[in-house]
Amino acid sequence: MKANQDPEQIYNEKASLYQKVFIGFLNWENELDKFFRKTNYLQPSLKILDAGCGTGAVTKTLYNISKEKGYTGIKFYGFDLTENMLKIFEQWITFTKVNNVEIAKANVLDLNSLPTGWSNFDLIISSAMLEYLPREKVKDALCNLKNILKAKGTLIVFITKRNLLTKWFAGKWWKANLYKKAEIEQAFVEAGFESVEFRKFTLGWSSAIIVIEAKN
Repeated sequence: MKANQDPEQIYNEKASLYQKVFIGFLNWENELDKFFRKTNYLQPSLKILDAGCGTGAVTKTLYNISKEKGYTGIKFYGFDLTENMLKIFEQWITFTKVNNVEIAKANVLDLNSLPTGWSNFDLIISSAMLEYLPREKVKDALCNLKNILKAKGTLIVFITKRNLLTKWFAGKWWKANLYKKAEIEQAFVEAGFESVEFRKFTLGWSSAIIVIEAKN
């Protein structure tokens, strides 16, 4: 991303459009639902952070699955840089009367502003956040997330893959930095994660999204 391209400004201006395109037309929450139902990441009594939560797609998906499975004791947290995205998320929290979700405005490059107690997470999930950082800052962001992850905790990252399909839509329109597997894997290694593995995403999105699982 160029220095004059501010992701906070971009997404404040496009918050409603993002909700209509990704959550509505492209049905991103449905794809996340398919992915997480095939894994065992979600368990009772977890402390889960949605890093760069946007309008809450990850949290909503995990909340609905946990409710369906009868999992209790789960606490959800989410932060985002973009106030207008958080407002959309807050509307869902209020409408559904959820009492185990907390959200806050914060920048992944400076997590000192997070509320007290936002640390020691069992599971951190980041969906479509790292590609909106300058390339040279991705390792710093991963280090910051690692620092608030519990020992033996898990970080799951969904990030846009670089290819002809994504170059125009994500790169030109949404000003995203796009990555090859080797590039993003190196950032995780440099951030000091114990193990880094790639996971298969849903069939319809596998050509556009890289999924990385990292252990603290």
